[in-house]
Amino acid sequence: MGVATGLSTGCLPESFRTGKLCLGMIGNQKLNVEGYSLKIVEEEIDEVLSEWWGCRAAQIQKTGVEDKSPLIHSLPDDVMKLIFAQLPRQSLAKTRLVCSSWRRVAEDQDIASLRCKAILQMDVAEGWIYVLPDFPQGAPFRAYDPIAAKWSVLPPTPRRSESQQWVGFASVALGHKLLLIGGSRSKSDAASNIHSTSVVCSDVIIYDALTNKWRKGAKMNTPRSWFASSMIGGKVYVAGGQGNTRFLDSAEVYDPETDTWKVIASMAVQRSNCEGVALDGQFWVIAGEYVKNHYNNSQRSSAEVYDAETDTWRFVPNMYMDDKKVMEPSAVVNGELICVHQKRVMAYNKTLNSWSQLGHINGGEVYARSFSRFGFACESVGSNLYIIGGTREYSQNRHRYCSALNSVEVCDLAAEKQSLSLRWNSGADMGGSRGTISASCVAWL
Repeated sequence: MGVATGLSTGCLPESFRTGKLCLGMIGNQKLNVEGYSLKIVEEEIDEVLSEWWGCRAAQIQKTGVEDKSPLIHSLPDDVMKLIFAQLPRQSLAKTRLVCSSWRRVAEDQDIASLRCKAILQMDVAEGWIYVLPDFPQGAPFRAYDPIAAKWSVLPPTPRRSESQQWVGFASVALGHKLLLIGGSRSKSDAASNIHSTSVVCSDVIIYDALTNKWRKGAKMNTPRSWFASSMIGGKVYVAGGQGNTRFLDSAEVYDPETDTWKVIASMAVQRSNCEGVALDGQFWVIAGEYVKNHYNNSQRSSAEVYDAETDTWRFVPNMYMDDKKVMEPSAVVNGELICVHQKRVMAYNKTLNSWSQLGHINGGEVYARSFSRFGFACESVGSNLYIIGGTREYSQNRHRYCSALNSVEVCDLAAEKQSLSLRWNSGADMGGSRGTISASCVAWL
């Protein structure tokens, strides 16, 4: 497919430059579309948008009606859907702006499944990192595209504003969707800076990257905040946390197909501020805060592993490195759990139930204190580990200061793992957004 050289009454002009595109497999038959080039779509989509906006505006002004004819003359919508599915994610987002016909196809949920390797015989899905910085207050999520090294802004998060404090919620990616779950809400008086009594909630709101819109999801059975969460096998698992009156050991699972929550077996230990990760297809709930004097050291540094097939938990004592702290930021990189403990990058060995040091975070080897940087996001895309934002503490003239960061630092662990130190590169910073990252995850589309 290519850029129009003239005008038409259809969604886009009829004459296009030529090329050839293999769209993938339908059954055992390979589908080729003569005369259309994916590369031209990608390279010149901005030109299409610019030209079409003028054409579309003139048409609507003249007739009062927006044209709803086929996307491109001689190509059925199903074929255009296959073309759209192979566009880079940045370009796919732009197609929604062309006209209602393009938007209809670009927002079709089939696009997400078409982008998977099994259908297109190639892996075109891209992972974007969603983060929620604390500054400016009440600002929406931001999305980082690691390939283009660009940031974009999501629509305002429902029920989040400067006058309302919302903490302790979980952010989980479910394919191309971002789920915000639970948490504790309270309102504040801007004049007095006094917060009302916080209430733990069971709310779920869902962002769809295809439609660029938020919607409500089914509520959890149990209101909870500061809990563990993770996506495994197309479902979202949550466990532990704080209710309105006590710490929790309960757990439940969300099925997006039915938009329902189901209670599953409870953990052995009540824990809050625990970390949830997916390892080997199982839900790991690690460390956390505990009811004072209720548990010994091995339990405080423990993990519990949920097996969905048997609806049972396996207890792993002394799993975490520090029985006095909640788990620091972590990510799973190529099936291996990586954690930034103090200023060191650590890797977990499941077989030995032990941790080994891979290196330091950027500049960490020269930090004077163990906790000089905190509140950052730690996420992975492929073999790359990303450290985003956070706050750095430093001393000057015997005074201690904090500096809010907007930086993005990336390390390819596959390339650096055999070296004596980790090499970090800089990505595009967050601009005016900075500071502690309240939530983060990686969504694929």
